[in-house]
Amino acid sequence: MIYDDVNKKWLPSGTSTGLSKVHIYQHTLNNTFRVVGRKLQDHEEAPS
Repeated sequence: MIYDDVNKKWLPSGTSTGLSKVHIYQHTLNNTFRVVGRKLQDHEEAPS
């Protein structure tokens, strides 16, 4: 996903649809964040 600053919303970055698993990591010393996402495979379950 890509964040659109003008419209203040997230937009899909690829052409495929479906669920993704997203992790948000925080570096507490630098006060920064990293967002890492990957597409769920057919055999995986979405987190509840």
